[in-house]
Amino acid sequence: MTATATWISKQPNRSGGVACVRDTRIPVWGLVAYRRRGASDADVLRAFEGLAPADLGAAWEYRDAHPDEIERSLWENEACMVAHDGRSAPAELVRRGRRLGLSDEAIRDAFEPPLSQEAWSALLASNGEA
Repeated sequence: MTATATWISKQPNRSGGVACVRDTRIPVWGLVAYRRRGASDADVLRAFEGLAPADLGAAWEYRDAHPDEIERSLWENEACMVAHDGRSAPAELVRRGRRLGLSDEAIRDAFEPPLSQEAWSALLASNGEA
């Protein structure tokens, strides 16, 4: 790892404890999501005031060293943003959560509001899962 890797930090009281650039509240997963939407490094630097090219280098290095962590953070953010009525959730999002190794309880709880046990059972049954 390069020295820039130490620029990534986690604090339980900052951004939910996820990996952030330096001592900011800018999560690495957020930068990764921005890039996945087609933004260049220059676009990212314009969008996130105060970041420097070395910060992005540290973020991309962290992403490469911790891909499972970043994918889980991206998934959790997507899950909590899904509009639902507490009784259903997108089946593909649930399947992705399982592929990431998340427990059924962690998947149910990631949605806002969390899925009830009854809703979870119905979702699995409707998709031929158990």
